[in-house]
Amino acid sequence: MKSLYKIISLSIMAIITSCSSKIDENQIIGKYEIDKVVVRDSLVKGEEYRLLVLNSDKTFELKNSDKKENPKGTWEARKSKNDDEIIIGFSFSNRKIEGLLDGNIITFSYPNDLYLGKYSSLLYVKLNK
Repeated sequence: MKSLYKIISLSIMAIITSCSSKIDENQIIGKYEIDKVVVRDSLVKGEEYRLLVLNSDKTFELKNSDKKENPKGTWEARKSKNDDEIIIGFSFSNRKIEGLLDGNIITFSYPNDLYLGKYSSLLYVKLNK
């Protein structure tokens, strides 16, 4: 009887743990706009894109309204050590970058910025909820 109780207890704990570690990707999907930047190296040249669009098919696009060709890639989300934050991994142009999502803000910090080390930090804020 004790072993049955242990099995049931462990099963319940496993269910609770697996449910709490799921990420609601529907909350992540949407358009984000650059809000704040801290320039690290102004000599680094590169196109800046005002919008970061995360799509439901796990693709993303960096956009400017005046550009027809915009960088595209894939993204994936995973829990960080802090339960309130989510790490989003971006893959594009043979690069892998990680951003930290906290609420409606994605933060990129050097050397994990989208612009080849131009910024010490870069914030994108979600436009739609």
